[in-house]
Amino acid sequence: MVAVPFDQQLAEQAARRHGLDWHYTQDTESTNADVLLHYDRHRRELVAVSEAQSAGRGRRGRQWHSPPARNIYCTVGLLKTLPADRQGLLSIVTGLALCRALRRSAAAAVDLKWPNDLLFDGRKLGGILIESRPHDAASIFFAIGFGLNLHMDEDALDAIGQPAASLDRASKLPLDRTRVLIAAIDEVVDSIRGFDHAASQGLVAEFESVDAYHGQEVEVITSSGRLHGVNRGITDGGQLRLETGQGLQLFSAAEISLRPARR
Repeated sequence: MVAVPFDQQLAEQAARRHGLDWHYTQDTESTNADVLLHYDRHRRELVAVSEAQSAGRGRRGRQWHSPPARNIYCTVGLLKTLPADRQGLLSIVTGLALCRALRRSAAAAVDLKWPNDLLFDGRKLGGILIESRPHDAASIFFAIGFGLNLHMDEDALDAIGQPAASLDRASKLPLDRTRVLIAAIDEVVDSIRGFDHAASQGLVAEFESVDAYHGQEVEVITSSGRLHGVNRGITDGGQLRLETGQGLQLFSAAEISLRPARR
């Protein structure tokens, strides 16, 4: 596959339509870091996109494999007023927005793995990393980063070190990186801006419809060990509901890792 850069003009127009600053680079350490630096300097909302990342990060500091002009590396920086007990839902809101974007731009049906991974056929297609800064007494600045594998050959997928997927194998339409990027920006911005605590219940139901492991036996890995149970979805606050032999237990995203139970 020949690497094809984004159409910068079309992508920038998408960001500007939402009233956001635009930051594009051929290579950067991290689009999340770019957005947070921009906020620290200018106190403005922003979309940052790069053709490649040299220090892309996933959850818990894991490295995100980021070859040039093949995939999407993007961070949307938005101000949001949201109660602390609902902030854990932002990764769910973002994941659902990306599912809608991929259906719209690539006719691809993908699942979500709680709290922040996109899967195709049980393999990781993309991930979400959200960081934040306090803005004022009422609002917080969120750097909502996401990476999506679009054009990855088998050797590149094998190098990731975990089962991984590429959108060009899931898409039912000719795949255009710029079209996918614009759809992702539109859906993420509209979804985050439109989300409030009153929408939590509908969000829980929507997540259940794409939850990769809903009703299945899963393994939860905590700092103190491993726990097996059945995934019963999420609470209104975005916590995992795990049915165990000792009853229903709740976990926040910061506490655990989730995987299918070993057979």
